[in-house]
Amino acid sequence: MLRMKLRVLLIVFIIVGCNRSSTPIVKPSSGNINTITVVMPNLLWETEVGDAVRAAFAFPAEGLPQQEPLFDLRQMPPEVFTGFARSSRAVLWAGFGDEVVIRMDKNSYARPQQMAVLSAPETDVLVEMILSQSTSIIKSFKQGEIAERQRRIGKSTLKQNALQERFGINLTLPSAYSVFKEDVNTVWFQREIQKGHVNLLVYALPKSTALDWEDPLQDVIRIRDSVGKAFVPGRLEGTHLITEEAYKPYVYYTKIGGLSTIETRGTWEVKGDFMAGPFVQYLLDDKANNSYLVMEGFVFAPSTAKRDYIFEAEAIVRSLERINKD
Repeated sequence: MLRMKLRVLLIVFIIVGCNRSSTPIVKPSSGNINTITVVMPNLLWETEVGDAVRAAFAFPAEGLPQQEPLFDLRQMPPEVFTGFARSSRAVLWAGFGDEVVIRMDKNSYARPQQMAVLSAPETDVLVEMILSQSTSIIKSFKQGEIAERQRRIGKSTLKQNALQERFGINLTLPSAYSVFKEDVNTVWFQREIQKGHVNLLVYALPKSTALDWEDPLQDVIRIRDSVGKAFVPGRLEGTHLITEEAYKPYVYYTKIGGLSTIETRGTWEVKGDFMAGPFVQYLLDDKANNSYLVMEGFVFAPSTAKRDYIFEAEAIVRSLERINKD
């Protein structure tokens, strides 16, 4: 009887083992935020095909005071794309093939992972494909990087009630932030970095605020400068934050938390002092509360790369959740 039970257990273990071995093990993805692994032969990387990849994916990110690429590119030939190298979250595979191939693969070698595969029989066709497909690929890669930044933020978050009490919302902020300043309608979060600080302003405006939704730039600047004067002083007495006058901000339309949103990217300065840096602002049309909800990240980090700090602010804003105050 005992021998029979042992035989049955052995059969069960064999069946379970076979089932496990037939299921592919996908390792977790890794790598720096906003980095693309470009799988392409070295010789091809030095031709117009490589130039097209650099032009399409490493052009200067908008709204920064110094030039920084939208993505960092890490090129490697196909024969090196093995083992740990395959764990990159964002992969661009481009090369020659007998047929035209355009596709997005998900979680092929790691999870989460997005891999754009572009193949063509001729150089000019491949270059055109890289340039024409870059917008949709960038959108997909950026969504993945936002999700990854939010995942990392979620490991250690700031516990606060200021946003819930004032605006009925919650944002997932890293625990390194703290409430730096607040009043009835505004909350200012800040975290110290080695050579400066990263900031997040959240405030509400009445729906009666003058705002041309179709051509909003001048109104956005006016709103920013008035809030800066009232709430964000500079280091010297009588100075305050304004929109830098020398550079025109970039304006886009997007959605945050399902709400129509004006996104503005540009540079700020302190009127009367030598301080400046990048900002990204989101102005949400909060029809349910008959107001505009404004969330803005701005960075002060002299002589330091700022792209990823602004990206962090975007990831925080896009974590918006509605809280039922009842």
